[in-house]
Amino acid sequence: MQVRVLSRSMAAFRLMQKHARTSTMSWRATAATNCGLNKLLGALCVATLALPLAARAQSGPDLASILAARKTAIAAMHARDAQSVELIGMVSGAALQGNFHSWRSGGNQRYDENTGVRRESNLRLDGREYAVNENGAIRELRGLLLQRQRTQDFIESDGFVTEPQYDCFLGAQQLPDGRDVYAIAVAPPQGQSETIYLDRKTAMLDRVAYDDTDGTDTQDYYDYKLFAGVLIAQRSVESNGDHAFDLTRETVNVIVDRPIAADIFTLPEAPAVQTAVPVTVPLEVRDAHDYVRLGIAGHEYTFLLDSGAQAVVLDAHVAKEAGLTPQGQLEVAGAQRTGGLGVAALDSIQIGGVALPVRMVTVLDLRGVTGALPIDGILGYPFFAAAEIRMDPDAQTMTFAKPGALKPEGTSFNVDTDRELVELQARINGTDGRFVIDTGNGNELLVYSPFIRAHAGLIEYAGGQFAGNMGVGGSASAVGAVVAELDIGPFRFFNNSANVMLSTQGAFADRFAAGNIGLGLLRNFVLTFDLANAKLYAKPAAHFDDGRYRTVRQQ
Repeated sequence: MQVRVLSRSMAAFRLMQKHARTSTMSWRATAATNCGLNKLLGALCVATLALPLAARAQSGPDLASILAARKTAIAAMHARDAQSVELIGMVSGAALQGNFHSWRSGGNQRYDENTGVRRESNLRLDGREYAVNENGAIRELRGLLLQRQRTQDFIESDGFVTEPQYDCFLGAQQLPDGRDVYAIAVAPPQGQSETIYLDRKTAMLDRVAYDDTDGTDTQDYYDYKLFAGVLIAQRSVESNGDHAFDLTRETVNVIVDRPIAADIFTLPEAPAVQTAVPVTVPLEVRDAHDYVRLGIAGHEYTFLLDSGAQAVVLDAHVAKEAGLTPQGQLEVAGAQRTGGLGVAALDSIQIGGVALPVRMVTVLDLRGVTGALPIDGILGYPFFAAAEIRMDPDAQTMTFAKPGALKPEGTSFNVDTDRELVELQARINGTDGRFVIDTGNGNELLVYSPFIRAHAGLIEYAGGQFAGNMGVGGSASAVGAVVAELDIGPFRFFNNSANVMLSTQGAFADRFAAGNIGLGLLRNFVLTFDLANAKLYAKPAAHFDDGRYRTVRQQ
């Protein structure tokens, strides 16, 4: 089951805050990829350059003159790099109030954000990027968010000025708040495409826009000021277009060139399940899904085991029985986008008599947003990050231990956990794509609408029967189809039953994944999740069936 927390907070994928001389002091991250976009931008720029000179003259200044104005404006301000910069400020939005604190010394950086029970950090240490989520789980960024970080570095170092070959001028525009800007698409090497908006009067960076899961996010910057020569945008507003969840950050204190203690740039200890030996518990199979029994505050519940969820989610009735009081507001992308009750502090839950530290949980009215499917909660990414987990469909058991404690079994896959999901590369009918490994989805395969639109004719689904996929947010429309071949590393699967998703919002409209490999296909393997090392191991189960002898029929 796809559950993406879209609250305007650090869980919405902001990356490292920068302190370069042209820094906007923003902190953001999102999931995106520039697959094919460099070529597209290049074609658009070629088309622009092909316009008659008279037409270009009437349309205003060209890219070269705009970038020259930017360079002149920065030079006139005498902005400089500093040995160290420390920022302290306030955060507000989504019914939460809090603060942020950032440090930069040489090449190391750290950003902390606290909004009630939500406490998250990002660090850059010796050129490597790390994210610490609200549960304390630590992941090194290696995939989609690392690409975003490269683009952010490029923008905030004024790389778009010094290396204009990666720019494409999109023309003069006006932002919704009335600011007149020049729009420039940037796509640096190994980064991803974003659009920057330079103020036509001041040449300052007014906005950055970038693709998020199912839409476009923006960062708006205001109130630029020099602090001991360091240029800071004192206020920023992050939005995904739903302004009820906008997040505003305001800098209230700037400290330049004061020595920063070395221990600031140290990774904290990641939480892990509290067991010295592996623990095995039964899996309860219901409606093609796997559930586990667990305890919270002395009560026993049944939770969906879901590698496609970014959080540990409690139904509202569970939170009430545990005496938890949700804070803030959430926007969640499941089958559709939906609002949620908020987040709450919870030290741990008990699984098989073992404590799983969670620190914070998401509270939703699951019984209201999953339709007729009764569910107490969802055991998502924080569990998979705090333990090494083996799911055995033959024995119908789950074994878990501290990360690195289980002996690897089967074929090893590198996975991308940047988005707090388990994602890997696979091939569908000969075309490469990124797929979410989703143990909370009972289907074999879901194919997302953006991928289908980008690869017209790849899957024949005309005449297929309409199908509904229940999840958080309700039901998402789909059309049944048969995928002739799906290749996952050395494993080839034939005649796969698939749902081609028609959603334009929610997790099934993800622009950066081709689709979702569900439990219907994953049951062919004994799976071992070792997310601390960004690994997934797959060993064929006793009943392994690659589907080649299936009777093929249109869904």
